[in-house]
Amino acid sequence: MPKYFIFPIYTLVLFVSVLALVPRKDIHRLAFYGLFLGAIPDVILILLLHVSGLAGYRNLGPFGFLNIPFFPPIAWTAFFILFLYFLPRVKPWNYLYVAAAAGYATMFSNILQNLNVFQWHYGNLLIPYIFFISWFAFFTWAYYRLHSYYKQQQPVQLSNTAQVARRPALKNRVIRMPKLKLNPFSKNKLK
Repeated sequence: MPKYFIFPIYTLVLFVSVLALVPRKDIHRLAFYGLFLGAIPDVILILLLHVSGLAGYRNLGPFGFLNIPFFPPIAWTAFFILFLYFLPRVKPWNYLYVAAAAGYATMFSNILQNLNVFQWHYGNLLIPYIFFISWFAFFTWAYYRLHSYYKQQQPVQLSNTAQVARRPALKNRVIRMPKLKLNPFSKNKLK
């Protein structure tokens, strides 16, 4: 089996992991962040790394075009869905989590380098780790900012009829009339 088959295999493993570990509603919510903060920046970073000469893909086989591989942006989307789903919300732990994820990405890029599919031109430990930790730190910061922005958005004030339509319990409200006390000896008689 050619070595470039690692791209579709790894992408498939990541997506199976996402489907097995992350609930569907969270997949839909986190896919936006994975796509716009993971896959699209990956394509931009691949181009920047290639132009700057820091790193580049090689031996892509049928899975790339103009030194841009097809599967890594898809795999980064799945990776960042998992990354965000397991991201701790407490301050000291999320820093350690980002550092550990950057270590994992550095390790995997070294595995790709050993398979002769990816090449770091200036070192294979320090430069990749700085690259990945800065990317993941920016990604986490942007996620926290966007997520808190969307949480702070106030719902639109609806009219009474729209509120009744949204809350079915209010649809069938029983209107109780005040009880009238009719006293035959009172001066106010109904005619």
